[in-house]
Amino acid sequence: MTALQEKTWSGNVTAYAYIVGRIRGLERGLLSNHLLENALKTEDLEQALRILSELPYLNEVLQNASKNPPSIDRALTEHFWQTLSEIIQNQPIAPIAAFFQMIFDFNDLKLIIKRHLSKSSSEKEYPASFEWKRALRFVAGERNEYLSDVYRRAIDDALIGYENTHNAQQVENLLDRAFLVEVKSLSDRCESRVIKNWLIAYFIFAYFRAAFRAKFQQTKIDLFRSIYSENSTIRFEDLSEIITGGDEKGAEIIIHHGFRQLLPHEGEFQNNPNFLSEIEKNMDNDLMRIIRPYRIQAFGPEPVFGFLYAKMTDVRNLRILLHGKYFNISESGIKSKLRECYYE
Repeated sequence: MTALQEKTWSGNVTAYAYIVGRIRGLERGLLSNHLLENALKTEDLEQALRILSELPYLNEVLQNASKNPPSIDRALTEHFWQTLSEIIQNQPIAPIAAFFQMIFDFNDLKLIIKRHLSKSSSEKEYPASFEWKRALRFVAGERNEYLSDVYRRAIDDALIGYENTHNAQQVENLLDRAFLVEVKSLSDRCESRVIKNWLIAYFIFAYFRAAFRAKFQQTKIDLFRSIYSENSTIRFEDLSEIITGGDEKGAEIIIHHGFRQLLPHEGEFQNNPNFLSEIEKNMDNDLMRIIRPYRIQAFGPEPVFGFLYAKMTDVRNLRILLHGKYFNISESGIKSKLRECYYE
């Protein structure tokens, strides 16, 4: 696999003519807010699935899956990976999909390293751009196994971090840090101003999200530091103030960075146990609003990138909805977690 740092972004918009045409066909299978609302009003999982059968792919995706959360998760994840893989096969387009590929790859690396450290025999795995068993052998010390330099360094850093602390959270943090370094690198090389701004926003939101989670989980600042990589976009001092400062400090820092729209209930922490989930939802919705207007373009990378983010959001919404119906969660409880769709 080509090292992620070596991928470049094509500035030739005509190179996207075929894939944008293909995307237009695939977009007919995307969720709309209207369809999601109709499925939300159903009484149980079976009724929700009947409503969602309007999506041309869903019956096929779930036909061999048991109607339980693990099977639904696996089927939806594999469907998104197959869609992503089809787009990646178009070489001029592959760099546009690199962000989404990395999400799969780093999730798989987390699972592989955890399996190695716990000496688990679990065969569970996520789709990834590398062979799962090959990566496991590399983690176990067989360094002749080929992986890209990005993943080799991430694995080595995570294992060294664990040796120093024997804290499994350190592994998660160090892999997240490696992922975010690559996201920033993608944004630096991206020729599309729209996608560049989207990636920068994602990068900032990821650090905000990590800081707020650390605050609510009362994570020690030294452990949180392992997720941070020095950059000119967001300072560690600001993130540490979110974690250690008063309740109002997080809102002040978000406003200072120009993201007031992320704050729920006028940004108040007090007496709002749902603050974290609301602000994370607002982050995801804001990312959708950035990319959504560019879906109508006839050429260029933006419709491709937007479709992939829409597809990722669809998988998340379907998971939230179907899990909610399976566990008989209230309509309002499910709705509070759903993200905005690509089609309003």
